[in-house]
Amino acid sequence: MKSVFLSVLSSLLLWAVFPLAAVAEQIDVSTISCEKLASAYEAKTPSDLSFVNGILNWMGGYHATVDQGTVVDWDKLSDAFDKTVVFCSEHPGVGVLSASEKFMGENIEDASPKSYDLAIVTCESALTNKDVLKNIGDTFMWLAGYHASYNNGSTMLDVEKFIKQTSDIADYCEANPKASLVTAAEKFMSESE
Repeated sequence: MKSVFLSVLSSLLLWAVFPLAAVAEQIDVSTISCEKLASAYEAKTPSDLSFVNGILNWMGGYHATVDQGTVVDWDKLSDAFDKTVVFCSEHPGVGVLSASEKFMGENIEDASPKSYDLAIVTCESALTNKDVLKNIGDTFMWLAGYHASYNNGSTMLDVEKFIKQTSDIADYCEANPKASLVTAAEKFMSESE
């Protein structure tokens, strides 16, 4: 199972994290401007689109409310991403963290029956459910943002630490396939880490 999980995580890292790593080892997401996000989106290179997707997924988790908990609706979140990009294109001087809050968290549409509660998605099902597997990279970025919010609201994304955390989660999931993704993430993304 670990080899499959690590293979999926490798794809995640290539797709979502390495473009961030090229910028800096640590990123204060509160300093990313709408201008930077909109420019990256307009460039449409794989690296730029990965940056946009990674940052917006992180912010989706960061803005999750207590009422929403760990329930994620990828369709609603994708719509919120699109709205954030449009807003950023029209307001380049605004920070992405502020812009994304207008469409995420308490402002996102209610989850549909197609949503997933990551507290009940097991490590094993993350690899066998095609809908969950399709979004596994986004899920880890979302979980990183979610935990950052609950870790004293830190807006720092430490790329090197994130890469290690995903590897540790893969190890944990291999040993505990019935554990939830949230449980695995809490072990390695919580403040005590």
